[in-house]
Amino acid sequence: MNADTEITNTKAQSMPGLFRNLAAACAALLLSGCFLSEKPLIGEGVHIHDGPLTFCLDGDEPCHQTTLQEDAYLVLPHPEDGEERPIAVRFRPLMEAGGQTIWLGEANLSEDDEEAAWAYVVARKLKDTDLGVREYEVAVPDCSGANASDLFRYGLEKEGSYSCRVTDIDAFSEYLREHHGADFADNAWWEKAR
Repeated sequence: MNADTEITNTKAQSMPGLFRNLAAACAALLLSGCFLSEKPLIGEGVHIHDGPLTFCLDGDEPCHQTTLQEDAYLVLPHPEDGEERPIAVRFRPLMEAGGQTIWLGEANLSEDDEEAAWAYVVARKLKDTDLGVREYEVAVPDCSGANASDLFRYGLEKEGSYSCRVTDIDAFSEYLREHHGADFADNAWWEKAR
């Protein structure tokens, strides 16, 4: 295990439980692809569904219930997560792929006593349940394939060996469309990226 992975694992242990698997997934990839920001870049978020919805972050865990709070969804922890706090996620449309809208999400991982941190995810409709709840799967795109030219062109900055800092949300959106557009239509990619 290298120093970056140890730092990431320490940070992941201090993060709220419902996004711990986001950090763990990034750590498993040596955070080679996590997109992060020190400030929110998505302006006003949009509602991605008119009705109840859940976010499915990991195929082995139940989906997380949500509630709306102004322009963000509060992703609620599972009861067994103890006193974990909800995570606010804002969305904006990114593109159409595989006949579905792909949403770019900005998750506020900031803690009151720590530095501000936002992580970027993508989401798409998974299914509608018999109870009228829409399930969305949430995945972590990666920037490991970005070369120096791509980083400059899309306003991204390498953060150590484990993440990329997003500095311009529109340029980042273009990066995702250019480099992951085909992935977003691929069910196997979603399984791997969740």
